[in-house]
Amino acid sequence: MDSNTHSAGPSEGLAALAATLEGLATQDLTGLTDAARAERVLGLRRLLDRLEGHWLQELAAVDARGAAGADHGQPAGSTASWLRARLRMGAGAAHGNVRTARALFRGPLTQTATALTDGQLSPAHASVLAAGTHELPAQVTVEAEPVLVEAARRLDPPRLRRVIGHLQLVADPDGAQAKAERHQQRRGLWLAPTLEGMVALDGLLEPEAGQTLLAALEPLARPP
Repeated sequence: MDSNTHSAGPSEGLAALAATLEGLATQDLTGLTDAARAERVLGLRRLLDRLEGHWLQELAAVDARGAAGADHGQPAGSTASWLRARLRMGAGAAHGNVRTARALFRGPLTQTATALTDGQLSPAHASVLAAGTHELPAQVTVEAEPVLVEAARRLDPPRLRRVIGHLQLVADPDGAQAKAERHQQRRGLWLAPTLEGMVALDGLLEPEAGQTLLAALEPLARPP
């Protein structure tokens, strides 16, 4: 068919994907072995990561066109505010997704974008790379990206964050030191009893300390 006279409808492809998901929901998995079930868990996670990579790619295109809000015929104030309103995202998540989409599909992290959509990296790794290189000169990011992507294939996001911190220190020692001092001044953890006898938590911790605290509190946070 002539590509000049045909364009994919907005739901083309998505309908097939939705049908596939419906098929997954109705599968009988009771006869599968433990090994097969474990492989399915890993395989589904990789597919989810790839799908989120394609979502970020389309988000970058919507952002570039200024099309946020076009679904309702009313331009949004920003792409992040549109995500918050339409998908009920928190402010941090909305801004983080837009930043990651821009860095990967409109910015210098082209190898990261390919690795994500190919299923070699997770969205969490891509987000760490986008956030960590956000304030670096584009040329520094381009030169460092092959090393960073290779590190992302071997490290979890917290350790990858430390690698990027080292890059920041080498590329911009004054800026990295000032940033570290700001974070140091802001960190802390506050606990306060409520009127109902419960305890409210608030604060800001470094990534590694935060992960340790989350792991410790997770069993307590589960509903009975």
